Amino acid sequence: MLSAFANIFRIAELRNRVLFTLGVLAVYRIGFWIPVVGVDQSALVENAKTAATNATGFGRLLQFASIFSGGSLGQSTIFGLGIMPYITASIIFQLLQAVYPPLQELKKEGQSGQQKIMEWTRYVTVGLCIVQGYIWLNYLRGTNLVQPMFLQSAPQIAIFFVVGITALTAGSLFLMWLGEQIDKYGIGNGVSIILTAGILSRMPNAIGWVVENFDPRQTAEPGKIGIAGLAILVLSFVGITAGAVIMTVATR
Repeated sequence: MLSAFANIFRIAELRNRVLFTLGVLAVYRIGFWIPVVGVDQSALVENAKTAATNATGFGRLLQFASIFSGGSLGQSTIFGLGIMPYITASIIFQLLQAVYPPLQELKKEGQSGQQKIMEWTRYVTVGLCIVQGYIWLNYLRGTNLVQPMFLQSAPQIAIFFVVGITALTAGSLFLMWLGEQIDKYGIGNGVSIILTAGILSRMPNAIGWVVENFDPRQTAEPGKIGIAGLAILVLSFVGITAGAVIMTVATR
C-alpha cells in the first residue's frame, strides 16, 4: 500500500493532478475565513455553540446543513451555503430527465445536449442560492445577529441583503467551479471531494464533542452521551461505511 502511494509521486502527470487537487482544497478552506459583510460573527458563533450544546432543533439543523453541504453556516462565511445548491439543481435535472420528454430528447443529442442541461443546471443553482441566502440572512436579522449599522434604515437593510446574497451566491458558484476544475485537472469527482473535505474538517470537533460529553454512568445526564449512545454511534458509523462500500462495488 505504501509503495502504491509512493508511486503517485513518481508519475509526473498523476503527481501534478494530486498536487493540483490539494491546492484547490487549500483555496476551499481559505474561503471559510472570509465572512459575509454585516453579520455579527462573534454573536453568531456563540449562538451556534449554545444551540449545539443544548441540542436544540436549530442546533442539529445547523450542524447537518453544514456537514452535508460542505459549507459553514455556523460562521456565515462566503462559502456558508456550500456546494449543496449545485447538487440539488443537478438532482432536479436528473429526475426531470426521467419524466420530461424534451429533456430526454436533449440528453440523446450527446455532448451538445449535456452542455445545454449543464447550463440550465447552473441557472437553477443561482436561483437556489438566492432563495437560500435570503432565508438565512432573514433568519440572522430576526435573531439580532446582524450588526446594528446595517439595520438603521430600509436602504441599509436592502444593502445588507443584496451584498450578503451576492456573496453567498458567488461563494457557492465558486465552489461549483472548483469542483469542475478538479474534474478537469485534478483526480476527478470534484464535488464529492469538496463534500468530503468539508466533512473531514469537522471530524476533530465532532470527536472532541463526543469525548467532552461522554458520561460512562449507566444513566447519563441530559445532554450527555452514555455508553449505549456511544455504541449506537460507532455501530452506525461502521454500518453506513459498510453499506456505502457494498453499494459502490455492487454489480448487477
